[in-house]
Amino acid sequence: MQIGKRLWCSMVLASVAAGAAAQNGALPDPVDSIEGISPRMAIPVFQLPDIDWDVVAQLEQQDAAAGLAPRYAVPHEVDISPDTHGVWEQVSESMIAWRLRVASGDALSLNFAFDSFSMPEAGRLFIYETMGNQAIRPFTSRDNASHNELWTPPTVGNDVILELVLPVKAVEELELHLGAINIGYRGFGEVFDGRSGACNVDVVCPEGDGWRAEIASVAVISTGGSRFCTGFMVNNTANDETPYFMTANHCGINSGNAASLVTFWNYETSECEGTPDGQLTDFQSGSFFRASRSASDFTLVELDEAPDPAWEVSFAGWDVTGVDTPGAIAIHHPDVDEKRISFEFQPTVTTSYLGNSVPGDGTHVRVLDWDIGTTEPGSSGSPLFDENHRVIGQLHGGYAACGNDLADWYGRMSVSWDGGSSSSRLRDWLDPSNSGATVTDTLWPSDSGLRVSPGGTFVAEGPSGGPFSPASQVYTLRNSSDFSINYAISTPAGWLDISNTSGTIAPDGSVDVTVTINSTADGFSNGGYDATVSFTNTTDGDGDTARAVRLFVGVPEPVYMWNMNTNPGWTTEASWAWGRPTGGGGEYGNNDPTSGATGNNVMGYNLNGDYTNNMPERHMTTMAIDCSELSRTSLRFQRYLNVEQPAYDHAYIRVSTDGSTWDEIWTNGSEITDSSWNLVEYDISDYADGAETVYIRWTQGTTDGSWLYSGWNIDDVEIWGVVADSGCAGDFNGDGDVNTLDVLDFLNAWNAGDASGDFNEDGNINTLDVLDFLNAWNTPC
Repeated sequence: MQIGKRLWCSMVLASVAAGAAAQNGALPDPVDSIEGISPRMAIPVFQLPDIDWDVVAQLEQQDAAAGLAPRYAVPHEVDISPDTHGVWEQVSESMIAWRLRVASGDALSLNFAFDSFSMPEAGRLFIYETMGNQAIRPFTSRDNASHNELWTPPTVGNDVILELVLPVKAVEELELHLGAINIGYRGFGEVFDGRSGACNVDVVCPEGDGWRAEIASVAVISTGGSRFCTGFMVNNTANDETPYFMTANHCGINSGNAASLVTFWNYETSECEGTPDGQLTDFQSGSFFRASRSASDFTLVELDEAPDPAWEVSFAGWDVTGVDTPGAIAIHHPDVDEKRISFEFQPTVTTSYLGNSVPGDGTHVRVLDWDIGTTEPGSSGSPLFDENHRVIGQLHGGYAACGNDLADWYGRMSVSWDGGSSSSRLRDWLDPSNSGATVTDTLWPSDSGLRVSPGGTFVAEGPSGGPFSPASQVYTLRNSSDFSINYAISTPAGWLDISNTSGTIAPDGSVDVTVTINSTADGFSNGGYDATVSFTNTTDGDGDTARAVRLFVGVPEPVYMWNMNTNPGWTTEASWAWGRPTGGGGEYGNNDPTSGATGNNVMGYNLNGDYTNNMPERHMTTMAIDCSELSRTSLRFQRYLNVEQPAYDHAYIRVSTDGSTWDEIWTNGSEITDSSWNLVEYDISDYADGAETVYIRWTQGTTDGSWLYSGWNIDDVEIWGVVADSGCAGDFNGDGDVNTLDVLDFLNAWNAGDASGDFNEDGNINTLDVLDFLNAWNTPC
């Protein structure tokens, strides 16, 4: 195995081809079978250029030097929508279709990056190989997400049809823009002389029998439409099935490209040591970045939605005590083949990455050698389990391979757990109640007992006085046991109503329960309100769980604005400047603009043209911004940016509350070539809410020694947030009155351990909260 577990996706593409006929949502009823509709060969064709193999070789060499997961496709930026390409045709009196053929002479596969995607109800987007050899399941309104992107899995072939069918009356609701087509150039068997090594053990073999729950948590992934790794679903202390997913930081997922994640579940052989026949039909697209750290090589995202229950995906447990273990087990996709399992019977050791000194810098777990199986390129990001079936790290790299006894190194989960901020640690996400737990077990919802869906937090919002949207959340309670169970549901929050608070569920039966925000919330002042709903199996406790509820009261509004008509007076370095851009530069990408988005002036890096080669990081930093009265704080601005992909050149946005420690809120996840102004928005609430001093920083660099781009141009910068009401701290229930009801509501929350019982917000619920609340309650407003 090579350092970095470099993964080459050729094996995946071949398996897609082998399983094409089994793709769920096989080839749609062809629109061209309808009388009067154009045949497929008459559909307008968007012809992609041939692959430049010299460029591919250069990119792969640079990727390897940067320690990135290798690519299987080359991104090709496009500007395609139903308004500009393809053909619209009437299918029936009420239905209309849009179709476009995409062809690339030497492509082995094509996948599509829609940078704007919102499908109306009853709309369907089909993607299929022109001759009908493969079809991906239809994409529908269920694939809509708040990031408004859709990235597809590869379709094997060099000629593919995009077919959109929707009601005529819904055309105006459609949002569909294709920003990139990724051209697959590597097929099965072209790298590393074939499939993964013969020493690998299929997870369906008897060796995997004691690990079925953990096996179900592991997936093979694609990022950016061009790279592959392994990753896994991870549990949290609430056991609430929030779809958190972990992989390695070097697999390339970041805050700028998390929406590009495509996750493939249950890619396994059907027989032990049988013919490789895994299917890639159980896939989902999209995620939201949550946290990452390069030192321990981890990335955590939250998937757009929970995996389909039919896929029986589990949530891996973990141990962050940092204790070395007597052995270890790896579950992974070597060479992006079907899922395998490996065993180490010697103790693990704490070291630096690729180091043997103990403990070194303490960031990694070393596996001395594999006694059964191994790891290979493609295994990066896969979980390492201890003997208690808990994850202790994810694969960074090493030298292991079939036929040697060499080591691997895994980023320590205990190091990733704490330190820094919520964007660089796991604790905030995997222990949402700040319980202090250091271990949790694997959750397999398909197992037995009470199962509640959906997972995650019920989030609602609205203006002070209401209404709030959504006003309710329906939970489905399912009995996975082979006997009847009784259930009970409760919450200490007086602003929530619950239907069907108790009852009986027959074996394999289910019941729907609705949690509704009631009129009490209409009296809440601006701010955030938290509650917990507990679901209890009163028969035997199997499956007891809880769901968080978060209500945001108040509508965000612009609080601070800089339109760049005058110099904002921010701190600048090197070629950062205020003024009118000249339209220069553009050796690669696009030229600078010739004016701002709404006026003449901008803040930009080198207003006369491109940034330079081999430059260090150069910063532009705002003055201190007072956000002490704000919640749900966000940064908005007009962006005109051109920068090479992050293997070579970098652009960042960072935030700080002290001007010295900085947290990344965005970086370029790929090449960016803006040709017009774009309004962008970033959530900075984790850092800015309630903070007296907040600094925003834009950074250009570092850059390498080759291609030059025109860099940052920024206009119309705004800080948005919900401004706090000047209400009374003692008005606990927010009804506008300070009275005994506030005391009762507080004590109910405090006794229940609800998050709102932490009145002084010190992370602990104890008698200090009672004293602080009573002081506030007794203080006149």
